[in-house]
Amino acid sequence: MTYLQLFVVLCLPITGLCYATLGAIKLSLSQRLKLDEAKVGGLISAFGFMVGPVILLCGALSDAYGRKPVWMVGSALVGISFLIFAKARRYGLAVLATILLAAGWTAMINVANPVMGNTFPGNQFASMNFGDAMFGAGAFLCPILVAVLRRKLGFEKGIGLIAVLAFIPLILAAVPQSVSGLDMGGGELKGDLAAAFAGFRELANDKTIWLLGLTLMCWVVIESGTAGWASTLVKESAPQDEPVERSERIAAAALSAFWLCFMGSRLVAALLLHAVEDQSHLVATTQVLQLIIAVLAVLTMLGLVVSRSRKLVVPLVVFAGLLCGPFFPNLIAQLFTHLGARGEMGYAGRAIGMLFACASVGWTLLPTAMGFVARRKGIRRAFLLPAAVGVVMAVLILINKITV
Repeated sequence: MTYLQLFVVLCLPITGLCYATLGAIKLSLSQRLKLDEAKVGGLISAFGFMVGPVILLCGALSDAYGRKPVWMVGSALVGISFLIFAKARRYGLAVLATILLAAGWTAMINVANPVMGNTFPGNQFASMNFGDAMFGAGAFLCPILVAVLRRKLGFEKGIGLIAVLAFIPLILAAVPQSVSGLDMGGGELKGDLAAAFAGFRELANDKTIWLLGLTLMCWVVIESGTAGWASTLVKESAPQDEPVERSERIAAAALSAFWLCFMGSRLVAALLLHAVEDQSHLVATTQVLQLIIAVLAVLTMLGLVVSRSRKLVVPLVVFAGLLCGPFFPNLIAQLFTHLGARGEMGYAGRAIGMLFACASVGWTLLPTAMGFVARRKGIRRAFLLPAAVGVVMAVLILINKITV
């Protein structure tokens, strides 16, 4: 195993843990701070709002100065955010912790995508699915870890321990390249930040990047909507006479199952794609797969709207995890394949920045909308929003396949 592969295996789960944090601590934080669903939606929206501007900045910084310093600062911010979550007793501190978590996670994820794209040289699709499977592993373990630590240590000490884990990527990246051999890349512009920002204009004229960005914007609505409210939906579907602790335990288990399937489907995709010798048709093949996933995702969201029994809700949440897994890594692999064909991999950080900036629109607007709909009409009716966005996404995928 190379140090790069070891780095991906150890660090990508931390980024997945960060992504799943709000969904995992939502119930505990709501009880601790006495938050309603609208305020919870506000936290998730704060996370999404930060992603857009920060990832554009990080894309420019990593292409100009290199990816390693961006990664290390991101890891430090994530660790600090968990320490604040552990001590938070007011909503304002929870918002601050969420903002720092979003900024740190965004810096790390901007770097992680091009770095893990080299995990298996010459095969972007296998590399991205494998790296994102490790990401999914962290997301899967997050609800379990939070639940166990809260039960054994209490919320404050448990989240404090997770803060220690969050500094692992910083430590691994700090190992000198002469020892590790890890070249995180970037820095092609040799510190010319003005040229980095000017390069956004060229990317903005690329139709493929816009279509991929808008597709990702729609996709995160489905993924974050399910991940953010799955535990609430499962808990509300519990029998009325069931003890609250049991309902919460099953809700946390359902969320973990979502992330397990999320991780597993990516790992299966990585194994299948790694075995493909002729990769010339992988872009077209994954576009068809994405279209199928979009249709199934719409049906799944509608199923969550009409289901009343937990026996139906839990399988739908788990199935959503299977659908969510391979969509994103294949979309990013399509991006890198496109950049490679044009000889523009030096734009990788900024291109990732543009796609995630589009995604941040979905991350910002949808949770707020779902929170208000949930408060007025109930959480089930709120899932009509990601269902409608899924239809738009299917149209975008068709346009990308037909015209590009």
